[in-house]
Amino acid sequence: MFYSLTLFIYSLTEISKREEVEAVTIIETPPIIVVGVVGYISTIKGLRSFKTIFAEHLSDECKRRFYKNWYKSKKKAFTKYSKKWQDETGKKQLEKDFTLMKKYCSVIRVIVHSQMRLLPLRQKKAHVMEVQLNGGTVAEKVDWVRERLEQPVPVSAVFCQNEMIDVIGVTKGHGVKGVTSRWHTKKLPRKTHKGLRKVACIGAWHPARVGYTIARAGQKGYHHRTELNKKIYRIGKGVHIQDGKVVHNNASTSYDTTQKTITPMGGFPRYGEVNNDFLMLKGCVVGAKKRVLTLRKVSEELSVEIPDFSWMISLSQHVYIMFSSVNSSPDLPHLPVIYRTRC
Repeated sequence: MFYSLTLFIYSLTEISKREEVEAVTIIETPPIIVVGVVGYISTIKGLRSFKTIFAEHLSDECKRRFYKNWYKSKKKAFTKYSKKWQDETGKKQLEKDFTLMKKYCSVIRVIVHSQMRLLPLRQKKAHVMEVQLNGGTVAEKVDWVRERLEQPVPVSAVFCQNEMIDVIGVTKGHGVKGVTSRWHTKKLPRKTHKGLRKVACIGAWHPARVGYTIARAGQKGYHHRTELNKKIYRIGKGVHIQDGKVVHNNASTSYDTTQKTITPMGGFPRYGEVNNDFLMLKGCVVGAKKRVLTLRKVSEELSVEIPDFSWMISLSQHVYIMFSSVNSSPDLPHLPVIYRTRC
């Protein structure tokens, strides 16, 4: 997380303009790869998978997800399946499956995986999940998937700037904790017998059991949580080549035209550099650094603010620094220059 100075311009009224300093979170979002499609049919017991079709070529980082010990295995997953895309008999069967999917299925979901090789992580095994397609007819959804098999889907194709999204993840783990740390109960007086970081009464004699609402010691953190209504301040482009030159400039604003990257000087603590596409979200998100997150659309837009950024100051949180970027200088008075500041 780093801090940015933002200028909010509300679309409802021109009177409520004001300057604010907001903390934001940077989420690196390399493109996901579409590797398959699943069709579901409606039954009296709910949805049931009807057909599953995978692409011809799957990367090793995707195949690793289907193995427990990759280095000991023969790495033969999907070798027979990929031959369907090559011979005539297999092509006819695939065409038949796509036709049946258009005819009988009511829900179409794509199988996608992340690209771990683009991230500064040790993990090589990709994350695989299903994403449901909404909008259009079933036939249009199936055709959309066929065109994009083995193709990357960037984050800008799913979300847009100033949109509200939900963030799903796993919180930071704290291990086994007592009731004072876990539920923030009040400590007992100093002279309490046999400890004071306790809950003195855990219920009446009858009912003769401990209720679920009573604070007890146990696991704190490392829980699956969904945070609603996070504002996307910016969808940034990663390091790319334009006109034969490598472009790192993705943190400039209309007010601050300094050529700088979103990564602070020295890199993000416990993460590194952000070289791919990224999202800038208002506030914080669940989980530790490097932990995977799931982003989804919201059911209802609650925020109407349209922020206009004056400048963004990306400062390292661990070291003393002189300037906010390598191009900042005291000779430019309109830029934020940080002198010997502990962040």
